[in-house]
Amino acid sequence: PLAHVFGQMVDNHYWVRRALHMTIVDSPLNTIDYAKEVQPHLFISVPRIYEKVYSNLIAAIESKAILKIGLKIPGLSSLLKKKLKAAAGFSNTRFAISGAAPINPDILQLFQQLGIPLFEGYGMTENTAGATLNYHGNNKIGSVGKAVIDTEIKIASDGEVLIRGDHVMKGYYKNQEATDETIIDGWLHTGDVGKIDDDGFLFITGRMKEIYVSSSGKNVAPLVIEETMKSIPLVSQCYLVGDGRKFCSALITLDMGIILRDKLNIDPNSIPKDPIKQNEMIVDKGSALSDFTDSEEVFNEIKEKIDEMNLKFSSPEQIKKFTILPRDFSIDDGELTPTLKIRRKIINDNWAAEIDNMYSS
Repeated sequence: PLAHVFGQMVDNHYWVRRALHMTIVDSPLNTIDYAKEVQPHLFISVPRIYEKVYSNLIAAIESKAILKIGLKIPGLSSLLKKKLKAAAGFSNTRFAISGAAPINPDILQLFQQLGIPLFEGYGMTENTAGATLNYHGNNKIGSVGKAVIDTEIKIASDGEVLIRGDHVMKGYYKNQEATDETIIDGWLHTGDVGKIDDDGFLFITGRMKEIYVSSSGKNVAPLVIEETMKSIPLVSQCYLVGDGRKFCSALITLDMGIILRDKLNIDPNSIPKDPIKQNEMIVDKGSALSDFTDSEEVFNEIKEKIDEMNLKFSSPEQIKKFTILPRDFSIDDGELTPTLKIRRKIINDNWAAEIDNMYSS
């Protein structure tokens, strides 16, 4: 989005420098529809958009034997990959970037297996968007890449990621106190926690302000856990709870598009992108969203998947209880940012009763 510094850099500068043809999307909800029509060479987005594409690709592959088997057969696999790329809007894509929030490594793996060059990068407004990036020949899935040219990155003693370079801001406008807290000895203190491996790849493990400390003193980074759980097809959002608690729990929201596709057997191409229209379609089909959010069958289906995903994490990080909420998080309710990242304080306030109930029972 143009409100984002990366959008400003690419849409207003790189676009002109490289004489690219730029297509303006009328709404983030329609991004993939536009991509299918334009088939862009360069595609930059947030993980939420790629999650939707991934879900549809997985559903198509799992439901059609010709795809499931054919993708393993040389020759035929090339033809099928070409068709899948075109159906997703990436047939001409030379470079795709995911940023602004962590992306599930499974998404990156599938895209690259299909020949879609999707890479994860990292940066923030304070360093003009880009600090690290994976790319062809230098890609390690799970990392956010190596430092870009003229950029230095190091890890502080407390695990915080520090950045130095000419593209780092001089300071916050008319806020010297915030500037002094953020830029120390020429290094930008990002507030992110990470590590650098022996090959120079940076791995982000969480936000310092978002690290939970359980009642037993264990540190838990929610971001990676949340992104992992969002790979469950029915799950739209996962919000981890656990700061100061005896165990981790989660608030889960359902993806209405997946309900329409998998539970009501609607053709994915006929499913509207607007959540309001998705809800109307559910009603038109003789159901209600509550039929699924209150469903014991749906609860058990998600529980089985969460139990499976829990095996990837240590005991203090595992989700012991969860609640399916009656609606999805939204920008209008203040629970999501314009780049679709969750706002923890607002979610805590909006759903305090549901959170407390998981620890009182």
